[in-house]
Amino acid sequence: MRIDEFVENCAGLNSSMSLSYEDLAPSFKFSNTGRRGTKYFSITLKQALHALRDIRNNLAQFSQNANYDEDSWRDLFPRHLTDDVTIALSTVQTLPLFSVLSKIISVSNNLEAGYNDKVMPLEPQFLDQAILYLESQLPNNEAYLAAVSSDSTTAEDRVSSGINKIYYGAPGTGKSYTIDQQTNAGHTFRTVFHPDTQYSDFIGSLKPAMVDGVISYSFRPGCFTDAIVHAVTHPEAECALVIEEINRAAAAAAFGEIFQLLDRDISKASKYPIHVSDPDWLEYLNSKTEGFFADGKLFIPSNLSILATMNSSDQAVMPLDTAFKRRWEFEYLPFDYDNAAQGTLPLALYYNGEVQVKHVQWSDFSKVINNILAVDHIPEDKLLGHRFLDDAELNENGANSLKGKLFMYLWDDVLRHGQRDVVFANTVTELGEDVELTTYGRLITAYDDNQCVLVEHLSEMLFQMTIEREEQQ
Repeated sequence: MRIDEFVENCAGLNSSMSLSYEDLAPSFKFSNTGRRGTKYFSITLKQALHALRDIRNNLAQFSQNANYDEDSWRDLFPRHLTDDVTIALSTVQTLPLFSVLSKIISVSNNLEAGYNDKVMPLEPQFLDQAILYLESQLPNNEAYLAAVSSDSTTAEDRVSSGINKIYYGAPGTGKSYTIDQQTNAGHTFRTVFHPDTQYSDFIGSLKPAMVDGVISYSFRPGCFTDAIVHAVTHPEAECALVIEEINRAAAAAAFGEIFQLLDRDISKASKYPIHVSDPDWLEYLNSKTEGFFADGKLFIPSNLSILATMNSSDQAVMPLDTAFKRRWEFEYLPFDYDNAAQGTLPLALYYNGEVQVKHVQWSDFSKVINNILAVDHIPEDKLLGHRFLDDAELNENGANSLKGKLFMYLWDDVLRHGQRDVVFANTVTELGEDVELTTYGRLITAYDDNQCVLVEHLSEMLFQMTIEREEQQ
């Protein structure tokens, strides 16, 4: 019995106290100051990594407290850390935990000179480097469990982790990112649905190929078949099939008869297997799985999850029918401006009769724009997710991202039906004369000339927010 299974059995005993297996990881052993007797504590590498990620994700709350203050950090840690063990430690050994995290950041960034136990380097680049270093040191838990296993993996030992889940929300709310954080790249298969996606694309079909000058036909698998084969041949792994934009195709038609496989039993495998009527498909499946489907019945293994993304509100192109939807769990991803991409957009803003170029925080811009669009009854799936622009787009060339992506999206997609004046100015100046802002080309030309292209009240609001941020720095 593997140790993770052993712990699971222990956890099944009648007890009011919980018990769970934690992935293999080295640990940091550290002490208190020893003024009233030295005591020792430890956190694992994984727990330290989670703590630094939590600080990075909530940097606005932590950055004002780089110098240690017990009351402040005893409040910050429990409110923003996500690991229960670390939270418990932080409430009674706050300074030792603060110190060990500070040491990790300092050494991973070569900041040893002048180190102080009561000062934590909280600059974003220092946190990012520390996180990258710890991530590079994570051991392979799967390999460890495989090495200590006394028995070879049987069908009964297959991981039971499979779910069907659709993540939905506005563009840029982190749907794909959320899935990426929950899956293992080595055991994940991805596809993107589009209006022309068919059953044969998703499952596979016979395709011609030239072999030694002769045309022959063989089964060419689709993404679903590849995922099934991989999950069957890797029973110890949590595998995933990821479908981006599932509602851009007629999903029920793309799934065809495998629609029935989405019902799962208590083991997380398909509750109702189907008979494979296509002999070429069945032959391919058995050739790749050593006859796993020899009885001709296909099911989704318990270790294969099917995860999908879709836009919310009007469900974009193709609505999902009720029978299809009830076989999925749904998770809504809201706007989260506290975790918005970090960076600014250069904008000429009108305020008190003058135009000045300001670098507007992306989180401020997206939040204000969304509020204005929502008041004008723009559907939620047209609003700007907090990750609509990423860190690289903002920091490498914010102006190009603004013109080539953001303005284009607002002008052509969101406000194309006569509502552009809720965001954009009615007139701009060309050759010293006021002209109507009627084309996208005119919009970009005016922006390049450092003219204010936003409606006046929006411009003034962004100007004021930017000034307030500058005064706080």
